[in-house]
Amino acid sequence: MIVLFTVDRGSRPPAQAKARTAILLALSTRPPVAAGELNVVWTNRGRLRGMNWRFRGKNRFTDIIAFRHGPDSAVGTFPLSATQQAPFGDLYIAVDQARLNARRFGVSLDEEIVRLAVHGTLHLLGHTDYTPGPRARMWAVQEPIVRAVMARSGRTSPAAR
Repeated sequence: MIVLFTVDRGSRPPAQAKARTAILLALSTRPPVAAGELNVVWTNRGRLRGMNWRFRGKNRFTDIIAFRHGPDSAVGTFPLSATQQAPFGDLYIAVDQARLNARRFGVSLDEEIVRLAVHGTLHLLGHTDYTPGPRARMWAVQEPIVRAVMARSGRTSPAAR
């Protein structure tokens, strides 16, 4: 899987390398995903609020939105050059919202960026968090990955949120 990053609005967080590691670890929790591109777009909470309204009918701020591509998605087929990979999915992460989350939950910005990258990737793999049971199962996969990535960098929080 190729993981690509771009800045749409806002700024690139310092934890981009950790986010890549976290995404690859999250992808390894399911049977191998076909080769492709996973695009991470660093943006801001205003952009995600608009996307949340447009695509989900929810007029509120969010920190991440995930779009899965493939035969069962709304993305059509298109010709690819020899060097291009078919898109697997897109993650839009609001860096400014991640900063607010980090302060709110008493974790570092790096940890919150890692958590959002894992969370979005798990959504691409089919996990949901709209009801308590699936949310608990999703977080049971998510938090060990967050702890593993943060432990590699020597910066773990005392407790997961």
